[in-house]
Amino acid sequence: MNTTTMESKRSPLLPIAAALALGGLHQLLFFGKVPGVSVPLFLLLFYAYFWTFGREAMRPPERAGLLLTAAALLLALTYGLFDNPVFFVLNLIALPVLVAWQLTYMLGDRKRSWHDPMLIADAIGHGIKQTLMHIPDLWAAFRRKPEQEDEPEEEGDSPLRQVMYGLLIAAPVLILVSILLLSADGVLRTMAEKIPAWFTRLTLGDGTARLIWSAVIGAFFFTYLAGFRSPRRSPPVQGPAMASFSEAPAKFQTLVTVTLMMTLNLVYVLFVAFQFSYLFGAWQGVLPESASYAEYARSGFGELIGVTFINFALLLIGMYATRPGTGKTAGVLNGLLYLLVFCSAAMLGSAFSRLLMYEEAYGYTRLRFLVHAFMIFLFLLMILFALCIRFRRLPLGRWMVALAVCAYLAVNYSFMDRMIALLNLQREEASADMGYLMGLSSDAVPVLVEYGAREGGEVDALLRQKASEESAEPSAWQSWNLSDWQARGLLERYVE
Repeated sequence: MNTTTMESKRSPLLPIAAALALGGLHQLLFFGKVPGVSVPLFLLLFYAYFWTFGREAMRPPERAGLLLTAAALLLALTYGLFDNPVFFVLNLIALPVLVAWQLTYMLGDRKRSWHDPMLIADAIGHGIKQTLMHIPDLWAAFRRKPEQEDEPEEEGDSPLRQVMYGLLIAAPVLILVSILLLSADGVLRTMAEKIPAWFTRLTLGDGTARLIWSAVIGAFFFTYLAGFRSPRRSPPVQGPAMASFSEAPAKFQTLVTVTLMMTLNLVYVLFVAFQFSYLFGAWQGVLPESASYAEYARSGFGELIGVTFINFALLLIGMYATRPGTGKTAGVLNGLLYLLVFCSAAMLGSAFSRLLMYEEAYGYTRLRFLVHAFMIFLFLLMILFALCIRFRRLPLGRWMVALAVCAYLAVNYSFMDRMIALLNLQREEASADMGYLMGLSSDAVPVLVEYGAREGGEVDALLRQKASEESAEPSAWQSWNLSDWQARGLLERYVE
């Protein structure tokens, strides 16, 4: 069923009413509230709305669409499970992006592949252009559609529009007449002077703000859905709207890339060989001359990560922007690509080792934890590149997108603050920054309570202070999450 038929056979009244109701639930869950369990709850209602009123435009159920939906729900569920402020902020951006990506894939009329980069442009274009173009549809439910057997109406504007025009014309005339009348009658003028005082007592109260919030959000939901149900573009596009070229894109000649790879790999091999003398030796105190432990741990970390990114670009050139070659030439090129992957992995290992040494000396923080996670992600990307060198038919872009989504979900579910507290308290030196650890989220409280019960002293006093602060900050049910609830219970039992 095409979109025109779909739009004509279904009245917009019910979708508008449901969207406004969804907007009302949105303000109930989020107006003046910290997001918590309200996020996964609302996302389920949001998906239910789109399934109920937009399933005619939806793709048939398939694995990619279901996995994207599951990823969005898992990301939303973190607000109900954890209390990490870093991911709290990051997911405020990541979750809407993922939902827009998933909905554009499932409902978009261009029917692109889930890993197609143009899907990003479609999602942005739909969220802005198509949504704005369907704002007039909000009044469609209140316009009478003539039946086929009706007599054609005489030309001209509808009665409602004529009334609106009359009111617009009357407004300035009414103002002018009112001024003249007030000037002519002293009693009436005295009464009118009290009118501004009435307005000073009128404020944009909580109920009015909630009503506006509900109306605006509900209108957005309806127009966003309407853009999927009846996309307005000329001409309609089916399939990837990629620019067509009469000729295949130019590629480097094989020997050019081989020469480039040989030169760079020679430098990388010498660098890695030099690094191996310190990479593991530094753990036993073998350091470069005139370099302190901290200086060695910090030095070159950013540079090694930067070189790794350059190597990713070189691998892409060697794999996809170079003619494959034949015979021994192709084998040499693949061998150089494998060597580049090995050298890049060794550099990542050196940077990873330096960061571990620095953490051993100065402790663990959120930033260092996230850098570790990102380096592991880069290492997994290197493995993926190595597989694609061997099996050139593997879709690298598709697997990179899937790996990135899985990695981001994994780090969200990694109990980051709990791990930071545990690793800091397990260090050999009794120099853990307890002020920093007490400032971590509720995810870290179980570890801190266990440590405080065992050690006492300063930790005990800090935990009791934290318990009093937590009890003084009651939260609404919309902001509930499992980690915060468990932490409050542990702290209450601790101080008893």
